[in-house]
Amino acid sequence: MELKDKSNYALSPYTGYTRENWIELTAKIIAGFMQHANPKTGVLTLTGNPEETRLHRQLKNPGSFVEAFERTHMAVAAYIAATGKTTVEGYPGDIGEIFRKGMATFTDPKNPYAPNYKKGQSFGTGTVIAMLLAPEYFLKPLSKEVRKNLAGQLTHIISRQQNDTNTLLFSMLPAVIMDRLGEKYDRELLDDYFDRILGMYCGDGWFIDGWNRGFDHYNFWGFQFYLHLLVSHDKKWGKKYKERIREITEKHEKTLLFYFGKDGGPVPKGRSLNYRFACVSGIGAAQISGLSSLDPGVARRISSGALKYFWDNECLSSRGLIEAGFRASNSCVGEDYTDSGAPYWSATGLISLVLSKAHPFWTAKEKPAMADKTRVSRCPVRGANLVLKADGRRGEAKIHSAGEIFKHRRVWQAGSKYFQHTYSSTVGYALSGDLGRELAAGRTGISRDKKHWSLRTWPRVISLDEKHLLSEWDSWPGLSGETGTVVTETFILDDGEVHVFWHTSKKPKYLCIGGYAVQVSHIEKPEIDCFKNEIEIKSALMWSKLKVVLGPPGRLEAEEVKPAKGFKHSHIFEGWSVFTKWTSKLPVAPNKKVVVWVDAARRKEVPATAACPVSIKIDGDNIKIIPG
Repeated sequence: MELKDKSNYALSPYTGYTRENWIELTAKIIAGFMQHANPKTGVLTLTGNPEETRLHRQLKNPGSFVEAFERTHMAVAAYIAATGKTTVEGYPGDIGEIFRKGMATFTDPKNPYAPNYKKGQSFGTGTVIAMLLAPEYFLKPLSKEVRKNLAGQLTHIISRQQNDTNTLLFSMLPAVIMDRLGEKYDRELLDDYFDRILGMYCGDGWFIDGWNRGFDHYNFWGFQFYLHLLVSHDKKWGKKYKERIREITEKHEKTLLFYFGKDGGPVPKGRSLNYRFACVSGIGAAQISGLSSLDPGVARRISSGALKYFWDNECLSSRGLIEAGFRASNSCVGEDYTDSGAPYWSATGLISLVLSKAHPFWTAKEKPAMADKTRVSRCPVRGANLVLKADGRRGEAKIHSAGEIFKHRRVWQAGSKYFQHTYSSTVGYALSGDLGRELAAGRTGISRDKKHWSLRTWPRVISLDEKHLLSEWDSWPGLSGETGTVVTETFILDDGEVHVFWHTSKKPKYLCIGGYAVQVSHIEKPEIDCFKNEIEIKSALMWSKLKVVLGPPGRLEAEEVKPAKGFKHSHIFEGWSVFTKWTSKLPVAPNKKVVVWVDAARRKEVPATAACPVSIKIDGDNIKIIPG
C-alpha cells in the first residue's frame, strides 16, 4: 500500500521516512483492523489467513479476543497521542470511543468476554501501555465502575503465578496505573520482580529470556522496551534503577547498530518474529525515557528503516491485517501460542510517535547505521554468546551464534530459529512449520547409522572474538545411539564462513553440515550445480554455496524443503526452500577435522560466482585458515 505523504530524502537520506509517513502508515494499519471491530462492544474478531490453516487457532475462548483488543489498542493510542485525532481515513467511527467501550467490556467480570483467570487468561498487558501513551483518552474519561473493574483485573495480572521470564515485566507495569487509580497492590512482590529481571542481565546490553534461556528479539521488545517504560513512569523505580538502565542501554545500543541490514531488515533469529517492527520498540522507549545514548539521527534511521522494510514487504496483507509471518503473511513462522491477534504486538514499534514533532528524533538528519557503510564491521557480544557482523558491501547484517541454551528443544522450531551457526538479514532460512521436522540447514550433525541424526542443539561457547568462534554441542543418545560431542571452530570471513568441525565420540561417526537455504518462488525451479567438492544453488533472488576444503569423501546434495500441509511457505521470506548439504560417505574417526566453506547472498548484491576466499595450511593436528 503506497503512502500518500511524500518521502523527504533531505531530512532522511537513507529511508525518506518522516513523522508524517509514520502517522499515515499507522492510520492504515488501524483502518484495517477496525473493519473487524464491533462498535457497540469494542470486541475485534480477527480470523487467520484462510490460505494457511495449520497454525491459526480458532477464536473459541475470551483470551484470544483479549489479545486482539489489547495489542491493537497500543496502535490506536500511539496514533491518538501523535495526532490528537480519534478518526482515521477509511473508517467512519470514533476509534477512541470504541476502544473505551472495549475497556468496559473486557474489565466487566460479568461480561462473557472478560478473561478467565482460572485458565491463565489476563487483561492489561497492552491496554496499560495504551493508557500510559494516551491517558487523556483512556484513563481520565473512565467511569467509576470501569475504574473499579479495571483495578480488579490489574490485581489479577500483578499477583498471577508465572515463570521467571520477561513476562514478569507484564505484571510490573500495571503498578503505574494502580497508583494513578489510588488502588493498593503488593509492591514488595513487584520490587522483587525488578531484581529478578535484572538478574537475567548477561552483559553487553543483553538479557537472557529467563526460564526460556534464549537470546533473541525478546531482548528488544520484552526487556529494553518495558524497562524504559517502568523507570520513566514510576518515580520510585526511576530513582532506584534509572542509572543502571542507562548503563545497560548504552551497551545495548552499541550492538543495535550491527543488527539491521541496509534495507532496514533485522536479523531474524528466535521466536515471535511475527511481531516485526516491535524490534525497534526499545529504541523509541529509550528516547522517551531520555536514557538513550544513541544519536537521534541514527535512532530514526534504524527505526524508520525497520518500519519501511516491513511495510514495503507487505506486512499489511490484502485483507488489511497484520498476519502471522515475518514479512508478508507466512504462518510457518509462527509458534503454537500464535493466534490472529498476536502479530499486533508490532504496535510497540510505533511508540516513537509519542515524541513531539519538535523532538530531535524527528528533526535530526538521518545518520548511517553500520550496514550503510562501505566496509565489513564486527561486534563481539560476549554477554549473548554471539558475534554481530555488518557488511556494507552486501547491505547485510549477520549473527554468528557460539552458545545458545534455549530451553524448548522440541517446539517453536528451535533448531531453525536458535541453533544454526549463522543468521543473515538478507538470506533468511528454511522453516518446516511448528512441530515440523528437524532441518540440517545451517547446522552440523552426527549419526551412528546415517539414518538417525543429532543436529546442533544447545551449543556451548568455548571462546569468541570478532573473527573466530569455538563452540561445542552434545549428541542425543536417543537419536544417534551413543553420546558424543561435536566441536566447531568458525572463522568469520568477509565473504562467508569457514567451519572446522569434528567429533569426540569413542567410535567413528557419520558427520554432516548444512549450508544456507535459498528462497525459491512457488513458480520457480532453482539451478543446482554440483562438482567434485562444491555445490551451488541459485534462485532468481539469491544463491548459496558450500565447498569442502578438507575432509573425507562425502556426498554433496541440495535438500528441498517444500511447504508442509496447512502452510503456504517454507522459507521465512515466503516461497519454498532448498539448502546445500554435505554428508560423509563413511563414519569419520574421532577428532578427524572437516573443513567446509559456506556463503550465500542476494543476487542483486553479489553475483552467483563467488569463490572460496581462503586456503588451508596443515601442521600436524593444527589447521590454519589463510584468507586471500
